Amino acid sequence: MNTKYKWSRVLLYGSIGSVLFCGFVAFVLAQEKKAIPDHAGFQSCQECHAEKLSMWEESNHPKAIGRISINNSSATECSGCHSSKSAAAGQQGSMTGAAGKESHHKVSCLACHARQKSENDHRLVMAPEKLCDLCHTQRTIFLGKGAKGIEDSRNFHSGVPCVSCHMTEGNHRMKVLRPDDAGLTEKRLDTCTACHKDNNREARVEQIQEWQSTYAESMSPLLADIKSIEEKLKTKPDLLSADLKSKFDDVKANLSILEKDGSRGFHNFVFSLEVTSLAADALKEIKASVK
Repeated sequence: MNTKYKWSRVLLYGSIGSVLFCGFVAFVLAQEKKAIPDHAGFQSCQECHAEKLSMWEESNHPKAIGRISINNSSATECSGCHSSKSAAAGQQGSMTGAAGKESHHKVSCLACHARQKSENDHRLVMAPEKLCDLCHTQRTIFLGKGAKGIEDSRNFHSGVPCVSCHMTEGNHRMKVLRPDDAGLTEKRLDTCTACHKDNNREARVEQIQEWQSTYAESMSPLLADIKSIEEKLKTKPDLLSADLKSKFDDVKANLSILEKDGSRGFHNFVFSLEVTSLAADALKEIKASVK
């Protein structure tokens, strides 16, 4: 191979390399010019996380303020739970009033996820259990605490993280996938079976339905009694003695714990039975004195 031919090949390969290099540089520069999400607001999350957004829209998080504002128009000014700034406020031990009204309408992505990397998985702003506890008070039910006149009765699920049940399959609907869910298939595990590997769905369905039906049957007459007694107290405020008035207040406070929990006995069935049983005895005594 002569020298002239060798130099021709060198020049050819050099030219090709130069073209490729220039092309690569142009590509990199073009990528840099593309709009990069600044993660300054949850709107920028939607472009890349459409599936999560769809699930979130089906959950109660985007409706955090709506249901309250129906009954209380001033609730649109609420901070804390009804703000994407709640986690930051929780870490600082402060309220979030300065966050601005626009942040108090939806519990959006940035209420739970950091804009940049964090020390927690999935860029959570804090450990999952602490994060849930900022707004949700169900921990008291799991631990069987807070009811007056009743000893603590911890539920056997109290050590299970909230997300284990409310984010089955990593979903952002925050709904427990019950064993009797219509969308289940043989291969798709419900929330219970995801942990309890015996796959006895029928038995769990029966147990859950029994818990919740018993809860409803216990609570319904108690709430009716409370309403009836309160109506009588409107016309005769001094109808109850100081002792019975104190008992009546305790009953209402205890039942309120169960109602706020929202699980209809599922979070701690034994605790709910103890609360309703004590309430039934107290209301029986109170009703006898207001006839």
